[in-house]
Amino acid sequence: MRIRSLVVLMAISFSAFSFAGEAEVKWEGVDKYTDFKPANSNEERYQEKVKEQLTEHIHQLAGELPDGQKLHMVVTNVDLTGRLEPTFGRSTSNYVRIVREIDFPRISFNYQLTDSSGEVIKEGQEKLKNMGFNYDSLASVKRRDDLYFEKEMLTRWFNETLGEKS
Repeated sequence: MRIRSLVVLMAISFSAFSFAGEAEVKWEGVDKYTDFKPANSNEERYQEKVKEQLTEHIHQLAGELPDGQKLHMVVTNVDLTGRLEPTFGRSTSNYVRIVREIDFPRISFNYQLTDSSGEVIKEGQEKLKNMGFNYDSLASVKRRDDLYFEKEMLTRWFNETLGEKS
């Protein structure tokens, strides 16, 4: 009995997943982004990790779109929360990301939302910024995610622009 219930629940979960909207994210001109550098790690690996995490977040958001809809995004600029500042140790200099109220996150992208036949439903060019990022009451709890503020900004944009209320 339990196994049958579990199989039915999994089938419902997978079928609901397959009918959700999807996303395609491209990263253009990464080497010219305003602030897309690591404090103390390999730059290429860091950028790939950040792109992967933000792309995954956008895919999760797109999963909330109606059946057959697809969000196409081309990210053209990223300015991560905070600024890299040099620190000097005994034998080498390192960098640390310092977060101040004036170093808010920004992201620019072009987007297009299409239906199942490929017809454009909505499109535009966005330059998001979250100048109030430091005042979020949940921020201290969520700071374990290095990209919390960027993801929160994308979620707010998605809900306001492409969500059910739009």
